[in-house]
Amino acid sequence: MRSYRELWLWLGGLLLTLAVFLTAIAITYFSKEARYSLFLNFWMVAAWASFLASFASFYSAIRGRPFPPWVKPRFPDIEVEIYGTGFIDTEREAGTGLAVPTRLRSFNARLSNLETERSASLTVLLYVKLIPGSWGRAGEFVCPPPEWLLPPSLSLNPLSMPVVLPPGGTLGGHLIYEIPRYYLDKIAEPMSARLELWDRISERRMNIPAEMGNYDRSQMTSSSGEIETLGREYEVQAALQPDPGQTPA
Repeated sequence: MRSYRELWLWLGGLLLTLAVFLTAIAITYFSKEARYSLFLNFWMVAAWASFLASFASFYSAIRGRPFPPWVKPRFPDIEVEIYGTGFIDTEREAGTGLAVPTRLRSFNARLSNLETERSASLTVLLYVKLIPGSWGRAGEFVCPPPEWLLPPSLSLNPLSMPVVLPPGGTLGGHLIYEIPRYYLDKIAEPMSARLELWDRISERRMNIPAEMGNYDRSQMTSSSGEIETLGREYEVQAALQPDPGQTPA
């Protein structure tokens, strides 16, 4: 991503100089004319406006904002290395206090920010393909990270979301996701999944395969942030399926 820091600093300096010049004009008129308002004249109002604009420019330089400011920055230059995957069957405590079985999907991953001046704040989500028609028009579902404490016996180093990466920073660990039990018999075989990288700073999202490999930005595809939706024929198909709780007449 191109850095606009120098441009913002140059613009801020120009506006600050203009503010000083306009203030000097206002003071000159005030000293020469009787009953001339120092703060409510055109020159002083313009000086205040220029000063506020220069402050906004310096702030934009500090925040690394694009120029012009309404242009949305693109996804940062991120590299993801997945060097291990697996399933883990374990137990967690339910709301009733009882232990219930649960299945986890894990990825040994290393995330690197190749930007030189820009930070990244990434939330990584797992999308898994469903058997078409098994859940209406939904073609996939999202696996959430566990919201419960993982047992120490699993020896996992889960990455907390969002993953904050400073310029040039690298962070490694486990990406852990819980597969809801009600989806287990509806997952397409062979299992197909994708990881969505959501940068909270640029609000851009990109996809990579949920498979072992090295992925840079050129190998990522844009994501809408929504699950895949199938055609309406699957909605009709789901409506025609009998309720498993009903007894046939």
